[in-house]
Amino acid sequence: MAWFDTHCHLDFPPFNDDLSGHLASFGKANVAHCVVPAVSPDNWQTVLDLAKLPSISVALGYHPCFLNSQALGQAVQALEPELEHLYELLKQARGQVCAWGECGLDGRFPETMARQQFAFSWQIAAAQQLSLPLLIHSVRVHDQLAQLLKQQQFTQGGIIHGFSGSYVQASRFVDLGFKIGVGGTITWPRSEKTRKALKRLPLDALVLETDAPDMPLYQMTQPYNTPLNLAIIFQQLVALRSESSEQLESALWQNSVQALNLSM
Repeated sequence: MAWFDTHCHLDFPPFNDDLSGHLASFGKANVAHCVVPAVSPDNWQTVLDLAKLPSISVALGYHPCFLNSQALGQAVQALEPELEHLYELLKQARGQVCAWGECGLDGRFPETMARQQFAFSWQIAAAQQLSLPLLIHSVRVHDQLAQLLKQQQFTQGGIIHGFSGSYVQASRFVDLGFKIGVGGTITWPRSEKTRKALKRLPLDALVLETDAPDMPLYQMTQPYNTPLNLAIIFQQLVALRSESSEQLESALWQNSVQALNLSM
């Protein structure tokens, strides 16, 4: 059984001190491929440099929680120079990246929502121009975010990362061409609504992820999350679904490859 982690931050501590050692441990556990999305100008080049590793694909984006704090007191357009720099990076590295992201909206921070919306709408349009799928961060704003994607007629698909929400909300994203990222959220007792959604969604809409080192699993004893936990997330998904574990394993891999337009 080979695992595909569609969203993990291997450039973050605690992985970046010994990435080769971590990758070796992942390989022993059959974690065959990882997608590493960047989050801000501070790590765009660092993440892009990881693209040379055979077991890693990368994405570059501007995360809503990492938007330049120096621009807080300025008009939202103050973010545009950095966004234009990101566009040029992605344009030049088109063959080295699999997606645009991580980007999106986070409803926990209403005070920055105008800046978030400006940056996300800008990135939707730019990703459409470059024919890149999106890796989307969506927290407490599923309806608003889906409406933006629909209004801007985004057609490249991608992944709604770390999904937590209802079946209706997930289905809206699937109808827009997106896969649903299944992570450690489903291990938590309080996530019954999300589990019900994942039980009902079509099999070809699902992919696995960890968001390592973040998004801890329920009763996790490790100090940080890791792609090694994909097996635990998978078993939780198997318990929800009607397919056999073999069918699920095969579909999750193919869905991941398809969502990111990879040749594997």
